[in-house]
Amino acid sequence: MAEETKPARKSPRVDLTHGSVHGHLIRMALPMILGLTANMSFTFVDSYFIARLGTDEVAAMGYITRVAMVIVSLSIGLMAGVSSVVARVAGSGDQDEIVKLSTNTLYLTIGLSLFVTVVGLATIDPLFRAMGANEQVMGHIRDYIIIWYISPLFIMLPMTGGAVMRALGDTKLQGNLMLFSAILNAILDPILIFGVWIIPGMGLEGAAWASVITRFISFAIILWSLYYQYHVISFGGESLEHFMSSIKKILHVGIPATGTNMIIPIVAVLIIAVVSRFGTEAVAATHVATTVEMLSLVLFFATSAVIGPFIGQNLGAGKFDRIDEAITKITLFCIAWGGIVAIILALFATPIASIFREEETIVSLATSYLYVVPVSYGLYGLVMSVNAIFNSLGQPMPGVAISSLRVFFLQLPLFYFAALYFDLETGFVTLSISNAIAGIVAYYWVRRAINKLRAANLT
Repeated sequence: MAEETKPARKSPRVDLTHGSVHGHLIRMALPMILGLTANMSFTFVDSYFIARLGTDEVAAMGYITRVAMVIVSLSIGLMAGVSSVVARVAGSGDQDEIVKLSTNTLYLTIGLSLFVTVVGLATIDPLFRAMGANEQVMGHIRDYIIIWYISPLFIMLPMTGGAVMRALGDTKLQGNLMLFSAILNAILDPILIFGVWIIPGMGLEGAAWASVITRFISFAIILWSLYYQYHVISFGGESLEHFMSSIKKILHVGIPATGTNMIIPIVAVLIIAVVSRFGTEAVAATHVATTVEMLSLVLFFATSAVIGPFIGQNLGAGKFDRIDEAITKITLFCIAWGGIVAIILALFATPIASIFREEETIVSLATSYLYVVPVSYGLYGLVMSVNAIFNSLGQPMPGVAISSLRVFFLQLPLFYFAALYFDLETGFVTLSISNAIAGIVAYYWVRRAINKLRAANLT
């Protein structure tokens, strides 16, 4: 008798091609909102406790955060490629291909993260000095960043692994894990920064160790879940044999998406170098304002995280009416929620800024930022979702163009000249204008792209 072949284990998948459009989007977004709120509070909590140490420490984090975001953006690019490809494959139901793509993404992530660690450690001094950090601030930067560079793998794998889960229509585990990580970080931060009982206070080094420990636990849980729960990781030789073909598919979207996302923090690095001309307090104030900003944008990050898998599965199934409906609802949500956030921040900008530091210059500059930039958050949120939609369509280049328009061709030159010839407050206004223009362009571009795909599908 022939040996019975065991059926392949299938990963859990939610079919996004049937049922209520807004129901799917809300169901997927809710755990992401909870998780991302917690995850964004990671930086908020870090900044709050570090602010207790002094202005130089806050300024150090202002520089560090911009560099860290470059690395995170590399992960977001990979995440976009993985989500786009896996979602479309999931729509066709090819389990073997999902396993190959997911496993080879793991190998690629490990290689890239090790590269980032080596290059990062080798470029600490020249990079941060070029950004305008003085010697006093450089000491604090070294305290934190040398330890932090242990963690790129622990940051990148949870992000790419989470992209696989979202592509399969599941956001619950990732959302819960982000919430757990934020709570653990909030517990570890004061213990390791200030010390308690037999644990000595380590200052910025303590904040770095809190981050590394928390990220490692997330990394371990995600890896375990991908292998044992989702069944999308296989360490046999078969997946590795298809490494180049899998990576080619992922990087078709991943490379442009990485470029799209890395443009943003790279320009942020250049902008903070301009801010450095106004002194350490100006850098600290900008860091305070952008820390509040990241938490304020959490719902937009959530919608951009879930719209891609939804579009990808429905594109694979040829459901263009559902795609149109999703884009309309995402657009209306972004505009409405952006207006609400702008009003809230305008009303409470000064007390929010004062939570971190009480120096008049820091509070004043941070308040000025929170008065004007949030006005454009709705259209900026739309840019995020449109870029995710283009990635899910397998057309990443429009996202590159839109993000380049927003930060490289508008924000950077406008901010530079406004700060040079006027003041920082005027520079903040140019950031808002840039977001608004890019949002309008993004909306009309994605509508045109969907109409072209529908026409091609009918022929």
